[in-house]
Amino acid sequence: RRIIHTSDVRVRLAHRLPWPNADRIRIDANNRTLDIDRRNNSVRAHGLLRRWAPVRFKWLLGLEQNDARTIYYTPLPAWNGNDGWQLGMAAYNTTFPSQRTEWVVAPLYGFASERWGGAARIEHHFDRMRSRLFQNITLGVSGRSATEYRDHENMVWYDKVSPYVHFDLKRDPLNKPWEHRISVRGVYLHNGLNYRTSSAELITASDERYYTELQYRAEDKRKLHRSLILPTVTHHQDFLRASLELRQAFALNDHNDEIRFRAFVGSFLWKRNDYLGNSLNAWGLSWGTEDMLYDHAYLERNARDHFTRRQYNTQQGAFKTPFLQGGSDTWIGSVNMEIDVPVPLPLALFGSVGLVPITTVTQDGRKTSSATYYEAGIGVTAIRDVLEIWFPLIVSDRISDEEKFLDRSGTDRIRFIFAFDKLDPTKAIRKLRP
Repeated sequence: RRIIHTSDVRVRLAHRLPWPNADRIRIDANNRTLDIDRRNNSVRAHGLLRRWAPVRFKWLLGLEQNDARTIYYTPLPAWNGNDGWQLGMAAYNTTFPSQRTEWVVAPLYGFASERWGGAARIEHHFDRMRSRLFQNITLGVSGRSATEYRDHENMVWYDKVSPYVHFDLKRDPLNKPWEHRISVRGVYLHNGLNYRTSSAELITASDERYYTELQYRAEDKRKLHRSLILPTVTHHQDFLRASLELRQAFALNDHNDEIRFRAFVGSFLWKRNDYLGNSLNAWGLSWGTEDMLYDHAYLERNARDHFTRRQYNTQQGAFKTPFLQGGSDTWIGSVNMEIDVPVPLPLALFGSVGLVPITTVTQDGRKTSSATYYEAGIGVTAIRDVLEIWFPLIVSDRISDEEKFLDRSGTDRIRFIFAFDKLDPTKAIRKLRP
């Protein structure tokens, strides 16, 4: 067996090696050059995928080697209120250093729902391009499947597939702290239903929806005054809508205390008719364990349990108080504020004001006006934007009247954020930026 080493010539093969007696050619065998990825520095004379480094399997995590492509794996237990306890396996290559092509596959079997679900993602980063405009272009596709309702044999589940492309604009982190990203994605949603009738007949049904989303994200992550500008346009076959989210935070001291402001406005630009067909397509001041594009992860989607239904995510109106009013199929507006209390405990005060249109029908005809909602209270921010619990103490009359009508108490207002999807370790390396 003969191996030829060369440090100044990159051999590109059409059909065969130029040295007939060599089994392998290796470039820069002594690692003298500043090569980002040395796994493509050798080529074999025979076999499939001759330019590929051999594949190795390792448990959990590690540093990527120069002479192999590593696939990491780990058993993956999970739980949600609809699938129950789940068990599966996660396989991935998202390690250090970051790979140009990154992928994750995590199938899960739910013992309560007795069905397979899980999530997967693959994306390629063009982060070594020579461009005056782009820092990185990311092409990818992700998928997810889970049960969203279960009552004995009656079950509803969803499957989601989302191809996407991100354009990260070029910047100098030393004198241009703002990060700019333009994103385009498609979202395919499939909802399935199994229902057992009183006569023991099993009824199955399904529904499919397609969305297209264009988004621009401008963000300044400096600790003194974090900022975010996020306009979004979403298209569905029955409507076209647009929204703008603004966030601004100011540091209060050197203990990471802040005052945070958030504003949101949204409007439908076009609708096929007055009936949206799905309440998730409408705007809302208050949201629970649901969202239109199934982007967020919940302990129990469409929760009925007294505890899990208290979970929510910051979206649209972002009210912390749960209430049924505040929806709109035309436009919506809200302003939210949080201020950290400068004490050793992670306490924060909050307040929100929202505005939505209402239509009143009387003997004199149809009249459109607006309704104002507000709330205020205190909360605990254990991990900001990831693990929080909020106690609304003051609400507007419209919210209070609804609580009386539904026989709710003040403790029913308590809600929490548990955004465990933001703790995804497979995305951690990519988020480390200067």
